[in-house]
Amino acid sequence: MSTIDRHIWLRVIRGYALMMAVLLSVFSLMAFVNELDSVGRGTYGLGDAFLNVLLTVPSRMIELAPATAMLGSIIGLGELASSHELIAMQALGTSPLRIGASVTVTGILLMIVVVGIQEWVAPSTDQLAYTLRIQAISKPEALHTRQGFWSRDGRQFIRVHQVLPDRVLSDVEIYEFDDHDRLRLVTWAARADPKDPHQWALIDVVQRTIDGEGVATKQLASLPWAGALTPAQVELLALPAEILSRSTLSQYIAFLKKTGQDVARLEIRLWQQLTMPLSTLMMVLAAIPFVLGPLRKATAGKRILHGSLLGAAFHLGSHSIAHLGAIWHLNAALTVLSPLAVLGGVTVWVYRRAQ
Repeated sequence: MSTIDRHIWLRVIRGYALMMAVLLSVFSLMAFVNELDSVGRGTYGLGDAFLNVLLTVPSRMIELAPATAMLGSIIGLGELASSHELIAMQALGTSPLRIGASVTVTGILLMIVVVGIQEWVAPSTDQLAYTLRIQAISKPEALHTRQGFWSRDGRQFIRVHQVLPDRVLSDVEIYEFDDHDRLRLVTWAARADPKDPHQWALIDVVQRTIDGEGVATKQLASLPWAGALTPAQVELLALPAEILSRSTLSQYIAFLKKTGQDVARLEIRLWQQLTMPLSTLMMVLAAIPFVLGPLRKATAGKRILHGSLLGAAFHLGSHSIAHLGAIWHLNAALTVLSPLAVLGGVTVWVYRRAQ
């Protein structure tokens, strides 16, 4: 690692930090203003709205990562160009390809950060924000904890670890007590599929009956269950697919495929999550020709304007193609990767012209 590499890295990373701070502030303020419409419903107050915006910051960072990558790279390299440092580097024998490689390293680092936040931080904070919000607004008759949520029906206590889209209950436990408040039956099911508003089918069931002679265990492939959870409670506590982690979403898609349900939209959503780090890196690569290519003599404002237009065009184009792919049931991988391939081709073409 040379002094020139370190210098480029610091400038570009500073550009990332600046753009992330600006974009995150603007979009968080917009999110807070949007949350004000819900203030006053149930027990939802200003403090709840602020907490919701704060908890959704990690996912907002993921959404803004491609724009941050492009504009941050343009600003970082633009500072070097404005101070004639790029000219000095090239005079010392540093090729545009070497400069581009140094910027790419920062893009890879940003991509790694995006993966970490996307998989291990954003899903947890998004789900917490979603749960706290609906509990404050709608006050469902269930207790939500980190281990799931609890509900009571007479002498039955039900714990559900998670409610997936389409009202599918995951990891269900049912504790039934007798008239003397002694535990008599424990039922565990891998999931519960809705049959009608008040009827469920427990799948992969393990039942333990407790009596004076000990504990008797039996396993069942399925078991009908007249659940005490109302449709309103389930709908309120169900997690939207947009805030599921990649691993959870993948498992849910596999379950839907087993049951013969349409997964086109969810598969595209999964591929969008998988390729978000790659989109971020591609934006970094696309930003390099803005400084080393035809716009190297342009003002900083003009470079940022062109970068913003390219980023907006890519965002709108990729989302439009994804929407059409879901409607027409196109291959999810090709649907999501095709805009990236086009962006990569354009970037290579412009960079070769700059050479």
